[in-house]
Amino acid sequence: MDFCPNLPQSENDDNDGYDAVEIIEPSNGMELNSTSPIPSDETAVASKKMKSVVWNHFTRQKINGQLKAVCNQCNGKLVAGSGTNHLHKHLLRCPRRKQPTIKNAMLNATVNKGKVQVGAFSFDHDTSRRELANMIIKHEYPLSMVEHSGFRKFVGSLQPMFKVISRNTLKKDIFKRYEYEKSKIMKLLASNQSRISITTDLWTSNQNMGYMVVTTHFIDNSWRLQSRLIRYFL
Repeated sequence: MDFCPNLPQSENDDNDGYDAVEIIEPSNGMELNSTSPIPSDETAVASKKMKSVVWNHFTRQKINGQLKAVCNQCNGKLVAGSGTNHLHKHLLRCPRRKQPTIKNAMLNATVNKGKVQVGAFSFDHDTSRRELANMIIKHEYPLSMVEHSGFRKFVGSLQPMFKVISRNTLKKDIFKRYEYEKSKIMKLLASNQSRISITTDLWTSNQNMGYMVVTTHFIDNSWRLQSRLIRYFL
């Protein structure tokens, strides 16, 4: 075998902050003295394969002998090697990611009068959850839809950072939406100065369930006819 001779170094030689390490050839047991640099503990990166998409926003570093996940946006240091749920939660509340910077912005193309306009788009997890609840309400989809593997795979292909919620969480979001819309209607009817007409109608849902619907009709202050559903009966 060809050996690289050890080159003497003076006391003033700079080794760029790296330590020298002995490399042993396992095949024949012969020792070679080499000055192969290794990173210090502050910048050592683990070689473990990282499969989760959350690692696109974190860097694994060994700091003071402990493995940390360092946020690429705010430089926050979190525990690494114990799952990724806490990393996903950090991304949702990271103050630097909420700012519409160039790094986390996406181009959003819109068509206005035949012209394409390109602007910045920033992902908002709360907005996506609200739109998901609105979709379920509008189209009367089953709550179990969010737990279907095909739906989760489809959503992940559109936005990997969106964490699909369970049916119980979706149910809570729908009731929150109901209470919000109910308070809006109550304020609208309380501020109305005209008379209110109440009608009833029978509906059939997509699940072939019969409903009796109570609807209010009135003229607002701008002399426009308004109609609001105020009650459902099975």
